Amino acid sequence: MSYTYKAKLIRCVDGDTADIEVDLGFYMSARIRGRLDGVDTPERGKPDFEKATAMLENLISVNSNEDGYFIVHTGKTGKYGRWLITIQGVNDVLASIWPYDK
Repeated sequence: MSYTYKAKLIRCVDGDTADIEVDLGFYMSARIRGRLDGVDTPERGKPDFEKATAMLENLISVNSNEDGYFIVHTGKTGKYGRWLITIQGVNDVLASIWPYDK
């Protein structure tokens, strides 16, 4: 089951992980660490780490409204307990460059 929320970026951890504030409605929000579903970018210390992280930050910015909100879909956690998320206009672009290979 997938849920849709509006969210704001707190910070990009790397090119496939972001700390976000999710609007739950009723004046409530939750801060979560989300991992982009289907994306596997270079880790810290690896070539293209900075490029991937900057690209994620830019794509989120481009797909956010004037108040800084973007649409995020989630419904399950990954093996490290992070929520697997899909951000409109972001996952497809990054997955075309750095796909997750199971």
